Amino acid sequence: MQLLKYDVELRNVNKKFGTINAVDNLDLNIKQGEIFCLVGPNAAGKTTTIKLILGILKPEKGDTNIRVKGFNIPAEKKKLRKIMGYLPQRKALYDMLTARENIEFFAKAKGLSNSDAKINTSAMIKRLSLTEHQQKLAVHLSGGTQQRTALASAMVNNPQIVFLDEPTVGLDPVLRREFWEYFKQIARSQNTTIVVTTHYLNEAEWADRVGVMRDGKLIAIETPQKLMEQTNQHNMENMFFELIKGETQ
Repeated sequence: MQLLKYDVELRNVNKKFGTINAVDNLDLNIKQGEIFCLVGPNAAGKTTTIKLILGILKPEKGDTNIRVKGFNIPAEKKKLRKIMGYLPQRKALYDMLTARENIEFFAKAKGLSNSDAKINTSAMIKRLSLTEHQQKLAVHLSGGTQQRTALASAMVNNPQIVFLDEPTVGLDPVLRREFWEYFKQIARSQNTTIVVTTHYLNEAEWADRVGVMRDGKLIAIETPQKLMEQTNQHNMENMFFELIKGETQ
């Protein structure tokens, strides 16, 4: 069995919406077990990139250079779905199902048997501290608890690779830190590859590597520490604005 060099590989990938280059000639490699964070302003191309990787969007005609876990995307996206987790920007929960019912529903949708779905659901409820909320309808959950439920639904199949689009948006700082500690724990203990987009620039320091996007282009990619050293800055927010300033000069 040939070992994959990268879990995610993009080569010269493009996506246009009308005359706008949402993703512009993008090259990107993401390693197995890596926490990779995409940062950038609104309309930088972060979410479009995630959707291209997942096969939700198709690249421009002639672009077929997307591989995830060895699968050609979008042609083999159905095979990828069995081993991946995805948390979209908008919460994908059913309001009139309980937290437990939502998680179990997504477990079965990912191909788990009834018994495995129940076992994994119980494990995720415990891991993400949802025990006291599990019988509440999703519509009655607080924003933070809805987000924990959505994350549990994305992770319930113990995926090999996870895509999290703005997973901590709207969460308080304590819960945001708990999310990132959880991401770190599963990346290290299960060798899970985690791809995260965020506009909370300070969160990017938790990642192994960071890609900075602007106007559909990847303008920098490195470890958080090296990015700060290269821009002579002491935090990720200042690093980002220094990079942006350099791009506009």
